[in-house]
Amino acid sequence: MDYQALYRKYRPQTFDEVIGQGHVTTTLAREVSEGRVAHAYLFTGPRGTGKTTTARILAKALNCENRHKDGSPCNECASCSAITDGLSLDVMELDAASHNSVDDIRDIKVSVTTVASTATSRRVFVLDEAHMLSKAAGNALLKTLEEPPDHVHFVLATTEPYKLLDTIRSRTQRFDFHPVAIEELAGFLSSIADREGYKTDPSALIAIARHAGGSVRDSLSLLEQVSALGGGSVDPAGVRRALGLASSEALMRLAEAVAAQDAKSALELVAELAADGVDLRRFVSDAVGFFRGVFLAHYAPNLAEIADEPAEVHEGWTKAAAIVGPNDVLRAVDLLGEALVKLREGREERLMTELALIKLTRPETATDPDAIVARMDRLERRMGKPAEIPAQTPARESKPVVVEEQEPKPVPDPEPAQDEELAQAAAPLVSDDEPGEPAPAIDISFEQLQNIWPGLFGGLRDVLGARRWAFFREAVPAGVEGSVIVLEVAQDFHLTALLQDDAVASIVATKASDLFGSPVKVRFQAKKGGDQPAKDSARVDLDDLEERPAAGTDPASLLAAELGAELVDE
Repeated sequence: MDYQALYRKYRPQTFDEVIGQGHVTTTLAREVSEGRVAHAYLFTGPRGTGKTTTARILAKALNCENRHKDGSPCNECASCSAITDGLSLDVMELDAASHNSVDDIRDIKVSVTTVASTATSRRVFVLDEAHMLSKAAGNALLKTLEEPPDHVHFVLATTEPYKLLDTIRSRTQRFDFHPVAIEELAGFLSSIADREGYKTDPSALIAIARHAGGSVRDSLSLLEQVSALGGGSVDPAGVRRALGLASSEALMRLAEAVAAQDAKSALELVAELAADGVDLRRFVSDAVGFFRGVFLAHYAPNLAEIADEPAEVHEGWTKAAAIVGPNDVLRAVDLLGEALVKLREGREERLMTELALIKLTRPETATDPDAIVARMDRLERRMGKPAEIPAQTPARESKPVVVEEQEPKPVPDPEPAQDEELAQAAAPLVSDDEPGEPAPAIDISFEQLQNIWPGLFGGLRDVLGARRWAFFREAVPAGVEGSVIVLEVAQDFHLTALLQDDAVASIVATKASDLFGSPVKVRFQAKKGGDQPAKDSARVDLDDLEERPAAGTDPASLLAAELGAELVDE
């Protein structure tokens, strides 16, 4: 016999051989054994999870001559052999993608009325990709689907059940097929590899199972591809070469670069991956999943219960969470997610990846609020202030956690090397001539404030966001007090909102410090004399006004004297 792909060679032939779908196979086997088989079924779920295979097993169980007591087919009788070989006249498999017209449904209705091959046989119609049926074809199928002959059963398989008509879904018994768990799928691959004589590494099988996304068919195809590359050997290096994957060490190096704000290391990592032939789009996707795991490690102590990953993956997440703060993790997920969308649009892979990592490792290159918050957190960590760590409680304990307040330890004077790091962390968006030296606080003048105000005011609109900008745009410069900028707000409502939101003053101060080249602070206050009349310079001087003509002056005489008018008698 000619060579067959692994997913065809090892296609399950009984309900027990279907992995990861016990909730479906157990129910179907019990219905067959008890004689309570429905007239129509709807199998839904991701690709490669066993929908069509289970439909064939169900057809064999219904027509088996020596069916077992548990409802499984014998796979030895003439009917089972014919269905396995695809030669049975009682089982019809149709592809709805190419049979989606009313005429095709009319042909199905004619076939339904024909008798089975034997008096005790059941006819089974398997309609794959059922969501591809047109609306007219779906409506034409309704009556036959609702009341087929007693010897006819329908099985509709689809990956997108929401596209089916509600009237079709209501006439079927629905079963949802789930993605197979990584551990279970890796064990199944190990058994297949042993039967094929492959030399395997457990970590390589786990990598294949993770990449397959719970699809048994995809995982067997990948196993076959990797084994062919390695000459019958399946190891992690072969998996990475065949699939263009990055190693777990590469993701940990990325986490270390983010924690150290080391753009150089991040760019070197991208260069190494590109040189090794790694698919950068897949690397960015894996990095999003990795930082999701790091985020879970920050807030969920029971990783094993909420993430279907091996123990070594959980250890990697926990290790990365110890060096990368929650704010940086969230920024990483956002920036890498945006880069992934651009890569799927066809953008240049390496450029988009490098830009995302530059923004991630150097927050001063971005002006969004998250980047400013990340810079502030970085300064606090460099100055020795404890970072905010979310409280973690045991998964099965409900006792409250009591945290004792401790006196803050005195912060030692920074060493010269620390001074340089602090200056680099607080570097403005426009670099100075000597970025290694921190700029001292200096007194500024009101004239200087007026000069930079248009640029400061215009640059804050996108940074503050719509809500905060609605309050801040009412502020006007009122003066300076040393290195403190005083801004006045006329409306009490806007002033209250600005005073309650400390982030506004912090963001404005950071932007102003970048423009002045030295640290400044911002204070909001009520506008003085907001209800007073206008200033004297804006008033009209009554002495400059001309007097009105005297009441006794004749208007006609005045026009004749001033304009030379003539009085015309009618």
